Amino acid sequence: MFMLILLGGAAAFFVVAMIMAAASKGKGQGQGARKQSATQRTKTAREELRLPYRYADDMIFVHGSSVWTGLVLPTAIDEYLSAAELQSMAEGPARGLLSLARGDRNVECHYRKVYQPITALNWAEELNAVAWDPTENYKAYNLRKAEYQERIGAMRERNILLVKLGSLKRGDSGVVAEEDEPHEDPGLLRGVRGVADQAAATATGVNDEYLSPMALAEWTQVATEVHESLEGLNGTPLTREELVWLIRKPLHGELPVPPEPVLGSRSWGPDQFDLVVDFSGENRKTHIVLHQYDEVSGERQTSYTTTLVAANWPAETRFRQSTAWARYAAQHVEFPVEIDMRFTLIPYPKFKDRADKIRGNLVDEMNDMANSGRQPDTKLAHQVTRAQNLCDDIDEHKMPGMEAQIRFTVSAPDVKELERRRRILEMQFKQDLKVTLLRPTRQQWRLLQSQLPGDAPKLPIAPYLRLQEVEQLGAGLPTAGTELGDNPEHRSGKRLGWVGNLVGWAGKMPVHYSLHVGPARNDGGGLAIVGASGGGKSSLALQKFYEESESGVRCLVIDPKTDFAQMCYYLGFGAQVNDPGFAGDAESGILGTPQSRFQPVNREFWDETEVVDLLKGQAGVLDPWVIARDVASGRLLAESMLRGFLGDEDYQRVRLPVIEAMATVVGWYNSAVRQAVEQGMSARDAAQQVPRPTLWQVVDEVVRAYDHAVATGDREAAKDLKLAQMLLTELRTLPYARLAFAERPQPLSSMRKRRTVITLRGFQSPSATDPRNWNPAERLAATALMAVVELGSQMLDVGYEKNPVTGEVGLRPKALFVDEAYVVTATESGRDLMRRALKQGRSYLAVTVLITQQAIDLVQIEDSEARSGGANQIHTVFAFKQKSAQEAALVAPLLGRAEDDKKVIDALQDLRTGVCLQRDADKRVGTVAVDLVFQEILAATDTNGTTRPARQGKNPPLSVWEWTYLQEAAADPAATARAAEPAPAGTPGSTSAA
Repeated sequence: MFMLILLGGAAAFFVVAMIMAAASKGKGQGQGARKQSATQRTKTAREELRLPYRYADDMIFVHGSSVWTGLVLPTAIDEYLSAAELQSMAEGPARGLLSLARGDRNVECHYRKVYQPITALNWAEELNAVAWDPTENYKAYNLRKAEYQERIGAMRERNILLVKLGSLKRGDSGVVAEEDEPHEDPGLLRGVRGVADQAAATATGVNDEYLSPMALAEWTQVATEVHESLEGLNGTPLTREELVWLIRKPLHGELPVPPEPVLGSRSWGPDQFDLVVDFSGENRKTHIVLHQYDEVSGERQTSYTTTLVAANWPAETRFRQSTAWARYAAQHVEFPVEIDMRFTLIPYPKFKDRADKIRGNLVDEMNDMANSGRQPDTKLAHQVTRAQNLCDDIDEHKMPGMEAQIRFTVSAPDVKELERRRRILEMQFKQDLKVTLLRPTRQQWRLLQSQLPGDAPKLPIAPYLRLQEVEQLGAGLPTAGTELGDNPEHRSGKRLGWVGNLVGWAGKMPVHYSLHVGPARNDGGGLAIVGASGGGKSSLALQKFYEESESGVRCLVIDPKTDFAQMCYYLGFGAQVNDPGFAGDAESGILGTPQSRFQPVNREFWDETEVVDLLKGQAGVLDPWVIARDVASGRLLAESMLRGFLGDEDYQRVRLPVIEAMATVVGWYNSAVRQAVEQGMSARDAAQQVPRPTLWQVVDEVVRAYDHAVATGDREAAKDLKLAQMLLTELRTLPYARLAFAERPQPLSSMRKRRTVITLRGFQSPSATDPRNWNPAERLAATALMAVVELGSQMLDVGYEKNPVTGEVGLRPKALFVDEAYVVTATESGRDLMRRALKQGRSYLAVTVLITQQAIDLVQIEDSEARSGGANQIHTVFAFKQKSAQEAALVAPLLGRAEDDKKVIDALQDLRTGVCLQRDADKRVGTVAVDLVFQEILAATDTNGTTRPARQGKNPPLSVWEWTYLQEAAADPAATARAAEPAPAGTPGSTSAA
């Protein structure tokens, strides 16, 4: 028995996992076993038809007389790893396995790479359950996306490492059997202990078995120590439910494993077991025919499966990412290839002895050839050199070894397709990896059994066992994959986060993302969407805006280009958006009212939407003291806004009189507050009741000071004040700037709907990234936008609310979308504002979404956090196409890669529309093809003025249940003409149209 230092661990007792199976020994025998009469099956326990699983819990399982434990290894995306990171990934499994081979006994292990269909229905139900206030359409939206994923066969990779802990000994059972059977396994009690037990055994055909609590506790301690020794692999214990699925998977071939209920952890007692799988099969010469039966209809379903063995590997291989054998099988073949690697870890002394013997045999052969007058061939000389090098390495590093056999299994719905897949796999491995795959005949049933967790049957194909270094497993990059996106984290037994909405696809894997998963995992409160115009960033942002607002997230959008407003108009009013008079009513703010002839086709959606045209709003709505949290922060914001409106050069010329005027008006306010307190008002009430200062007052004070200087003949003072009063009084009349000036400014409405979109219709985005190169109109617009962002962050700073679904009091999730964010972050004051919004927003469950073409200022926000030792506040980044290497180099740091990372820089320039690089909350980076899934979302997110009118020429159905999948639309020629954007290669659905 393999033993380590035992650590204390609580023992848990669960049911025995019993499996009835037809182990066919020849063609048709499996079917015959299934057809035997019920009377025959109840007369005696047909142990030869039973897979020998005796016990299973969430830490150990018993197979025959052996005890095993398992780990689920995390899948790490390796697409953009550096050479050093790839080397670390390759060395990781070896480091973990070496710790298992420190003793003096061999350790049996079993690695499995399998593909598990996405149980999307469960995902959708869980996602709907965590939503704050989901609409019926939101719930339908996720359920239909679940149907979509299952329809296209979305799967996830599962990497499992099983370790044999040892074998049961006689005496591990708690009591003595009344009646031992000749083939009884050691340590297990079999027998009948009364009338009730006799009846149960007769009904089930399975005798009762029992393991003592003490024995289970000891084995659990061994398993716990093994898991701790492998903690560097970051695996999680294989649960009982996952073990049951792993048992069922090989016996279903390509057929889906049915989601039968598997009872979780429960108290264990006599006569309790699970029927995990019941199947019949035909053992053919070159493959296995697997039959499963639908429990409802009784219809038989058939799958064909075959297993190939790695018969010949190159004598020497250089580690390369593209040819790592496990990664290659997973990512370079069009169909699923499951990998099964049985290996034994050999301790250093034994490995040294075997290596010495191999070297000695080769040297003897070379000497015999030399003594007989023959010249030793080059191949033999090379083998001798390699054997000597291996022995030297073993002596120097005291390293253990590994004896392994690697097998690859493919399944198909019919024999013809199975043969096609088998030929492709053999050809590609031979061509690209120089590996010869062989399909053993008359051994397919045993090879299939070998895939089952636990002890493997003896195979007469020992020549294909390879004695090698432990690093061989890691060199295959077994945990490399394409998994990306939301990944719930477990800390101290608590689950943090969830799996959000479907965003798109990383290779064949679905990518999920929701705005608040990052903060839920204690990550930053920011999302960045970066990319050149036309790359697809707007469509992704609009899709997330729709999903989040429908889920109950209160969304506020700063919308300079009116893209978000246009989406709301289309989903609310349908094809009416193409009417020439629609824009006029939209600008007037009368859509949907009795004064407008345009009435919503989706009243529920429009009632939860508010579109505010800020430039047509009243003066003073952006007064810094109106939108700031308090007077002190209003004072700082006022100075930043005046600096932005005037430009640095002019502001420095008038800074002194402006500061003096601000000090004067703030002094008036403070004096009024003190007077109110002296009259008996509380300090808090006084601060709320006394009118705050205004920028209008500041300008008036500068004008009063100038008039006073002129009246008193103070020419020097008048000279300094003249420019200030001229510039400031003019500001009160200019576009954008006038929004900050009013004698009695009034704030905007409270904005408590699902969606509030503040548009800056006609907004003039600065053409240059350097504020010093902005013209006056661009400065005014940029500063107004900065103030709007501050306003938005204040609106999202709200207290606790009652959840309309659960009735519990809590913080409602909120999101601030800032389009053209580079305009805000182009100045230091704007970047400070963003950092503050990102940091404070997380505490209020408010996520800030930054959408921009320019990455440099977002990088500066990130770098500032790193320099100050703070947490990275942008938890996820989506980077779309960049038009130059210089722009791509600025984006690379946002993805956590170096500015000179050639692989990333080249990829960013080559991205197609709708395809991006994502850095997720786990800092993984990979390529994602955005999938809008529905034709209605494609139409709503289209920001191209040429294609949008046609796509938005049809009213979207009120219910998401009636929406059209893009795949279905593509099959309809007329629909294809409307949805002109084709899906990129390898993408199940369609990507962004922007």
